[in-house]
Amino acid sequence: MSEEKEENFHCKIILVGDSGVGKTSIIGRYTKNYNENEKSTIGASYSSKNEKIDDYTISFDIWDTAGQERYKSVNQIFYKEAYICIMVYDITKKNTFQSIKDYWHKAVKENSSNEIIFGVAGNKIDLYEEEEVDQNGVQEYCDSIGAIFRTTSAKANTYIDDFFFELGKKFVNSDLFKRIEPEVKYKKTNKNKNKKLEKGHKNNKKKFC
Repeated sequence: MSEEKEENFHCKIILVGDSGVGKTSIIGRYTKNYNENEKSTIGASYSSKNEKIDDYTISFDIWDTAGQERYKSVNQIFYKEAYICIMVYDITKKNTFQSIKDYWHKAVKENSSNEIIFGVAGNKIDLYEEEEVDQNGVQEYCDSIGAIFRTTSAKANTYIDDFFFELGKKFVNSDLFKRIEPEVKYKKTNKNKNKKLEKGHKNNKKKFC
């Protein structure tokens, strides 16, 4: 009996943005728990999912924060130790993008203990005919803060998985990742048993040749 070493790296991700922009639905799509009639988050909720990125196993610990005004001060405790922040706005409501510029980005930066990686999701792209936000303007803003910008749709499942993977890839290639200690687990394996099975398989092949 021998032990096989498994390394798992944890990455805390927070989603922020005004109430109703689709943060919970985005997480639901990514973790395969999507509910079209999802209610607004009260306080915060937690989900997780493992990603294989560049031969590393990354455990995304995902925190969904409430967007209502009364929860803003409470949310700040969830920004600590985050490595990735996805700021979400509703493409059909210009004020939700303005909130990212006026409040969310600053609030996360001031209350995070890490050099956080930012992503901006312009959600509900399935409603593109009602779009109020100029994407060129969003891209210019994202370039100015070093954020990755993508348009998404939780309802149509557009670019959700790819966006998380892309942010995870940036995380793995960052200086942040080099400073993280992995969670190590040991899995018991029976190599002798496997050798016996292989030997028996070879003997059976000889019998029927």
